[in-house]
Amino acid sequence: MARRLAIGCLGIVLLILAGGIGYDYLSRYLSWANLSKEELVASARWYVRERAPGQKVCLYAVTCERGRARLALVKDLRTWDLEAARQLTWDRRFGDACPGQTANFALAVAPGGPELDPADGTDRAVWSFYLDRFAPYRTHSFAAFSEREPEACTRAHVVTP
Repeated sequence: MARRLAIGCLGIVLLILAGGIGYDYLSRYLSWANLSKEELVASARWYVRERAPGQKVCLYAVTCERGRARLALVKDLRTWDLEAARQLTWDRRFGDACPGQTANFALAVAPGGPELDPADGTDRAVWSFYLDRFAPYRTHSFAAFSEREPEACTRAHVVTP
């Protein structure tokens, strides 16, 4: 009887753990699958409102250059190929495509706004599929902005009004 109870309890614990892990991966997959230009821009606006008031930000997306990941400035949101960026994100996660310590999607604050405290890391943000939004890249130990310095953000290319 005690053995059956122990096995039952172990089974319940394993189900709870599997459910939690499954939920984590499912939520990240749904974030990736439902990612749209509108969602990225809405998250950029949220980021400015909550983390970098008064600023304007540029959007960056991962690209592959000479076999390594790097961030490229999205200069024209209308013509930017989000599907290619999403596919590269998938291939980086589940394949060996374009390795590198580089975010898949990121924001950088444009010059000319109110001064930010460089120590708080709000001058740059990375997309978190776990949070389903942008977060300051320095606040997460898992986050990297880009191995190579990307093209500078300018007011001509901002995605927030």
